[in-house]
Amino acid sequence: MNRREWLATAGAAALGSALLPARAAAPANYPSRPIRLIVPFIAGSTPDSTARTLSAELGQKLGQPLVVENMPGAGGIIGATALRRAAPDGYTLGILANTHVINVHMYRKMPYDPARDFTPITALSGGPTALVVPASSPYKTAAELVAAMKKAPGKFNYGSGGKGSIAHLAVEAMLHQTGCDAVHIPYKGAPEIITAMLTGQTQFGMPVLGTATQYVRNQQVRVLAVTAAARSPFFPDVPTMAEALPPGFVIDNWSGLFAPANFPAELAQKLHAAVAALQNAGVFDAQLKASAGELRRSATPAQFGTVVAADNSRYGELMKSIGMVGDLG
Repeated sequence: MNRREWLATAGAAALGSALLPARAAAPANYPSRPIRLIVPFIAGSTPDSTARTLSAELGQKLGQPLVVENMPGAGGIIGATALRRAAPDGYTLGILANTHVINVHMYRKMPYDPARDFTPITALSGGPTALVVPASSPYKTAAELVAAMKKAPGKFNYGSGGKGSIAHLAVEAMLHQTGCDAVHIPYKGAPEIITAMLTGQTQFGMPVLGTATQYVRNQQVRVLAVTAAARSPFFPDVPTMAEALPPGFVIDNWSGLFAPANFPAELAQKLHAAVAALQNAGVFDAQLKASAGELRRSATPAQFGTVVAADNSRYGELMKSIGMVGDLG
């Protein structure tokens, strides 16, 4: 899914503007001190890698350091809650992924509203999840794996980065679509999905593609399908889920820069412009190419707000259809 298609799925940009609450006044001479950058995921995850690059480059551009603070747990809720509670003065920002709009449907009670309590600033990157098995697995296609699971209901284990994570949702969508049953083993973060497979704790998983790349290149795991609308340019021989298991489904794992609610509009535009300049200069391209999982995304605050709103609705419908809504307290 390219940038134009991605933005088109969100509808008119005016909806994004409606998501942005009343703004506070922008502080003078911003920034005049270090900026805290919250990452609600473990070190080594895709959002964390993005944050490290952003902190170095954007800090230099703004003239003040961005200090990354990893706050993993509860599928990103712990870090997002800390961001929500921060003052909307530009000195606390966060990189959130699309679990931001998945969690609200997964949990019966949430400490925040993903639209009302945050200000979208700009998109950073996005890409699919990938159905992967250990290289030693006898299954060479998604159809072969599904056939084996049907013969042994509940005998296969899969890992995720936690209940309600994108990897959890992706597998449950596949199981629902194919009528299969497997045991979910949640871990603290996405990298552990691969570790669990390599140590024999699980037989398959669906992490974001970038998490699996180095293991694919090292011939430790095999990618059977990706959840993109079109084949990944990094792995053109790997089929989409629609090709592998018709009718398939699309799950897009985006990440973006957010601020608390009531964030000054002029600061949002300033930060968006600064990030866009870095993106246009190719600052993130080497990292994205190295991870070979996600593509660069860019969007104005209004456009990104529209994407967030559209995914909130889309994932809510998907999770309702597979029975994941309100699973957790």
